[in-house]
Amino acid sequence: MRKTVLIILIILFMVIGKQIVSPAIGQSLFVSSTSIRPLLATEEEINRFFEQYIERYVMKDVEGFLKLFSSKAIQNQVKGLPAIREIYRNFFDQSEKLRYQMKDRAVEIYENAVEVKGHYEIEQVIKKSGETKNWKGQGRWVLIREGEGLKILTFDYQNEKLH
Repeated sequence: MRKTVLIILIILFMVIGKQIVSPAIGQSLFVSSTSIRPLLATEEEINRFFEQYIERYVMKDVEGFLKLFSSKAIQNQVKGLPAIREIYRNFFDQSEKLRYQMKDRAVEIYENAVEVKGHYEIEQVIKKSGETKNWKGQGRWVLIREGEGLKILTFDYQNEKLH
């Protein structure tokens, strides 16, 4: 008897339960439970971004390089593309040849940004003297999506003292 009552209650709940939740409410519950925002980028997209970053840097392509920066970019507390352009124009103009390596890159991907930390090594051959200078340090890039692609919102770095 108890089993029969329990089975009837389960069937009754199933039939009535379907009618209690209207299609509109059911749809909104479904949407809210499955509308998790996707991450900003994939590892592959981030890898392609840094391939372009290094390629344009080594080619000393100031304008191509700056296309990788957001219009709101800040680099080591220097705000705006005009000021950042001047930094790279001066550095690239002094350089006969550049080599750039990034090591130990750590990537954190979020819904609205990507944070990349890594160790960089730059070998610069000076135009006037032929002297080779080495620059090494830690960098932190924050990337956002602007338009169709990833852009650098902030780039902070600290050069290590070389002996």
